[in-house]
Amino acid sequence: MATSIIKLHTFSGAGDGGPPCFLLQVDDFYCLLDCGWSEDLPSSRIAELAKWVKKIDAVLISHQSLRHLGLLPHLVGKYGLKCPIYSTTPVYKLGQLFCYDAYQSRFLCEDFSAFTLDDVDDAFQLFVQVKYHQTINLQGKGRGLSVTPLPSGHMLGGTIWKLVKDETDIIYAIDFNNEKSRHLNGAAFDACIRPKLLLIDVSNALYTHVGRKDRNEALRQLLLRTLRRGGNVLISVDTAGYCLEIANLLESLWHSPDSGFMAYGLAMLSHVAFNVFDFTKSLVEWMSEKILRTFEDQRCNPFHLRHLQLCHTLDQLDCVSNPKVILSTDAGLRTGFARLLFADWADSELNTVVITSRDGDFREVRDFSEFTRQQPSLGRRLIGLTSGEEWARQGLATAPGNTLLIPFTLSQRVPIVEDVAPSKLETSRRPSNAEPDSVQLEINPKGDRFRQFTKDQDYHDVEDDDDDDDEEEDDADERRISIEASNGDAVMTPAASAATPGAVSAKAPYVPYEFVMMSGSGGGAGTAGTTLTHGRHMAGYDIFPGLHNHSGGHFFRTAKRTQLVFPTTEKSLQWDEYGEKIDTSIYRMSAEIIDPEYIKKRGRSVNRSASRAAIQDQTKVENKSRFDLFSASSEQLLNLLVMQNSSGAPITPGFQMPQNVTTKCVVEKLEIPLRCEISFIDYESRSDGRALKKIITGLRPQEVILLGSTRSAIDAMVEHCRSDLQLKDEAIHTPSGLDVVNCTKEGDIYQARMKDSLVTGLKFTKIREYELAWVEADIVDADESSTDDPMEGVDGESHAKVASDALPVLVPASGPVADHATVFVNEPKLSDVGGLC
Repeated sequence: MATSIIKLHTFSGAGDGGPPCFLLQVDDFYCLLDCGWSEDLPSSRIAELAKWVKKIDAVLISHQSLRHLGLLPHLVGKYGLKCPIYSTTPVYKLGQLFCYDAYQSRFLCEDFSAFTLDDVDDAFQLFVQVKYHQTINLQGKGRGLSVTPLPSGHMLGGTIWKLVKDETDIIYAIDFNNEKSRHLNGAAFDACIRPKLLLIDVSNALYTHVGRKDRNEALRQLLLRTLRRGGNVLISVDTAGYCLEIANLLESLWHSPDSGFMAYGLAMLSHVAFNVFDFTKSLVEWMSEKILRTFEDQRCNPFHLRHLQLCHTLDQLDCVSNPKVILSTDAGLRTGFARLLFADWADSELNTVVITSRDGDFREVRDFSEFTRQQPSLGRRLIGLTSGEEWARQGLATAPGNTLLIPFTLSQRVPIVEDVAPSKLETSRRPSNAEPDSVQLEINPKGDRFRQFTKDQDYHDVEDDDDDDDEEEDDADERRISIEASNGDAVMTPAASAATPGAVSAKAPYVPYEFVMMSGSGGGAGTAGTTLTHGRHMAGYDIFPGLHNHSGGHFFRTAKRTQLVFPTTEKSLQWDEYGEKIDTSIYRMSAEIIDPEYIKKRGRSVNRSASRAAIQDQTKVENKSRFDLFSASSEQLLNLLVMQNSSGAPITPGFQMPQNVTTKCVVEKLEIPLRCEISFIDYESRSDGRALKKIITGLRPQEVILLGSTRSAIDAMVEHCRSDLQLKDEAIHTPSGLDVVNCTKEGDIYQARMKDSLVTGLKFTKIREYELAWVEADIVDADESSTDDPMEGVDGESHAKVASDALPVLVPASGPVADHATVFVNEPKLSDVGGLC
């Protein structure tokens, strides 16, 4: 018989298709079970949860995905959540990377305000890292309550939480996998037999997936078929969850010489790809027994990647040879690099897009009419198209050849540089013979890489007729490349102007690929009606990788002098009697920029003391504007992220961030022809309906709370509990929305609040480890008590009312208190009576 008050408050994830978020109450202890976030989570649910933030004593996180912890930064940053957050070490490390990648992906395509990077850091400072099977005895209001994490088999570090209070044990099992995978063991339910209360997710009650061997073989054949026909493969994965399983599988395929994959490229593209695998290499002890045994015997780390290249930008991805296989985030194609690659590769019959997860949307065909507010993601619609579901084709237009047109919103954040003095800048940059409608271009190697062209612009190289070697070498560092466009004709002319701030050497490499705003036809650079172009679909056959990735494909022709057929640089070595002379500049500790006029040329010596003084003066002036990653503000780092992803500008020593940089989101509505091959291969690593029924039958819970995304899946599991487990309806709970499930079965347990004036007058008697007191009081409503409380509102804060505030209040008795009879607690023992004599 239960001796504690047990209640479950549901905020999301109970029959409404949202991420799991529940509040478990055990007596006066409030524990938040997971805290998931999704784009479809209503703000009203978040506001309702915010009312309980001050009462939450602990948070238990089961997995590292946004579906389980994405709302934590929002609660910490906006509502001041301050309590211990318990999770395993992999969930702590990889969960932070999940939040980083999600924020950067959404910041680059929208005005994201749910949380900031500082909120993520503040939230993860509250984490308490635990190990599997480690029992944590809680303190404070949770005294007497212990929690134990058990392996779930869903993700690296995934947890099934077991809570024990006296003789009552509660099991919280969300997103588990009973089968073994390549890098994880299955879920451990040995310590969960016959629990008092079982909280279990049954979203997959009506779902059946294929076996692991068949799934891996299907993926292998699909990749090989696509690569052999010359196409690329896009595999949409999450940031640091089941993507490790796919990465380990592909790494083994590329490592085998007989597989036929070694001739093709393999890469993973995300904002935190390097950090994910860097952390994963140190988490071998959390993996399967097979991997652990291999690591101990052969000292071989399975995530020491030899073939999988890690990329953080689209320009780094261009260096991977075609055809290639790309793992990219996110899984639902809502944001991130995967969405951009889909827009590029979908209009080709050679390419293939592989969806590996339903991204938390577990609705079946019959369920899509339930939640009208929850629009399916692009990835979920593609899964419906592969299965031939009718709802996925609704609202889609068709092109000639019965090709579906996918409505696509292309959103990209682009940098904007505002000129401080436009009139002066225009006067200094425009030649004397330029017409008013001409456009000038300057390439600045110090971070100013923003360019703007019109649709009809072009340029040509003009060879220098001067054959003097000295003049050619001196003019190389002072050359300025400008574009003069007038009436559709443009000429590139070299100008020797050392005072020009945008001067750059003509031998400098071409600026990498960048997103730019191309103005419409018939307008100037500042005309309205601009469109976002990337030019990444244009083919290029230059020997330099990345040379053809500038805007407009082959529209802009490079100078012949700057790109030779065989670019070689012969460096003459100087020797003396002691050997080769050492170039001390390579050992410089700072990123100081040396003025070219102080560099030794053709053996002509310069005044070293004068050059050192000049360099120090220049360093003092430029030190204020030089960009420092360690001392940069959050806004500067985000602007740098936009510049790096829009222009591909490398971060070099001496990089200077423009002071007047702002960003904005540019949105364009498109219709993309779906000509590529679409395939759905389930790598979610979650137990299906057959496994769920076996697990619940084997656990034999006394009471069960069925949680899930759809009502149809919950109803199917209710019938199983009635027929196989013989549970009564009172022991089967199916909450929905903002329900409160009361699992307290003892009829003599009541809950009330006591006034401080009443507590100070009680006389306690110690009995063993407890202290008991007889209470004589009057019961009043909470509203009546709040009006008589003079201390309410002293702190100046207005606390939102929650369900616990509506409890009855005990106040000192208004009338005379009569004597009461003697009360025996428990059965009397002679040994205890002897102690009183």
